[in-house]
Amino acid sequence: MKEVKNTLEGFEDTYQRCSGNSTRQIDIAINLLFKGYKVEVKDHWERGTHRKANQDLFRRILNRLQFEHRLDSLIKEKKIKIDKDKLTVELL
Repeated sequence: MKEVKNTLEGFEDTYQRCSGNSTRQIDIAINLLFKGYKVEVKDHWERGTHRKANQDLFRRILNRLQFEHRLDSLIKEKKIKIDKDKLTVELL
């Protein structure tokens, strides 16, 4: 079983709008995935307690995976596991 890390680990919030916080969290998530971790998505807004913000960040991570890492191919080849209920992603 893979170790689970969330997108708030190692993240320092600037507490300002439009300062790149979400982009940094997306980068963290992608890096954790390729280091072999299972990633639990928790947005910086209200430190991961706001469900809509978490879902939005999850969607943005999947979009980045689609554009930069061919998510469709990963899904087709069964090399990724995506749990939309638990907001987790892991490479298999």
